[in-house]
Amino acid sequence: MNSTEMHRWVGDVETFDATYWRREPAVFDTAPPPPMGLTDIDTALAGGTLRSPHVEMVRAGKEMALKEYTEAREVGARPIVGFADGPAILAHLQKGATLLLRNTEQWHRPTAELVARLADETGRRVEAFFFVTPPGAQGLAVHRDDADVLLLQVAGSKRWTVRSGPPDHHWQAGEVAGDAGPVLLQATVTTGQVLYIPRGYAHSAVGDEGLSAHVSLTIREIGGAHLTRAVPRLLCEGVRLPARPLDESGLLESAGALLDTARERLAALEPQDLVRYARAMQRDQRLNTAEPASVARFAEQLAGEAG
Repeated sequence: MNSTEMHRWVGDVETFDATYWRREPAVFDTAPPPPMGLTDIDTALAGGTLRSPHVEMVRAGKEMALKEYTEAREVGARPIVGFADGPAILAHLQKGATLLLRNTEQWHRPTAELVARLADETGRRVEAFFFVTPPGAQGLAVHRDDADVLLLQVAGSKRWTVRSGPPDHHWQAGEVAGDAGPVLLQATVTTGQVLYIPRGYAHSAVGDEGLSAHVSLTIREIGGAHLTRAVPRLLCEGVRLPARPLDESGLLESAGALLDTARERLAALEPQDLVRYARAMQRDQRLNTAEPASVARFAEQLAGEAG
């Protein structure tokens, strides 16, 4: 891995790769700068545009009904549901519920920039989630994530239990119904510390002292479905064929040209090439981090042209 951003989170990247990556959970005292904090959450809630599914609340491992923490509004004479209800969310937090903000990289620019840097370094898709949990509360039940997780404790502290990974290749992400395996790590993660959880390792957490807030960066991995989708694109990408052959011979000629190209590419294709290509396909679905659109800059441009 290229190590600039990863180094901020786990320290020496070579040691992390050799010792922990996909092998063992660990806590690091690296204290990287958080991409967002509780004041950013206040700003988002006060802004009035945050809505489901970016905002969710859970209690005792179960998702709460949308109507309990969101409200409907009339926008352009149309009723729209799912807007975050700030006072209701705070009231539920005070009663022990957990606030989960999904894919914060999609609506918070500093998080988007962090996610883009980490995606470039790891060669994988990265997403961000923000959790706020009161003391003694457990948001999610014991579960497995289809991603390696780097978790930064932004405020308060949280008690974590991480268990073993999946028994074989045929595992499912989500809540673990039966035996989750032996405990590999139990730790109270405090403000500034980073917890690494390998992909598929079962885990759960309970709020400890103060209001716990943490950001989870999920480093996604491809699977069989991604490889299957990548093959036709890799073998056929860029091949130019007549849009509408006029007769059977034209169709056969186009089919032959396509197959010749696919066979040639397939003969030179190695497994690592397919994996690399499939990862790139998944990674490039992330938020576009090009320079943000600016209406104000457009206005300045028009003013300059008029002058």
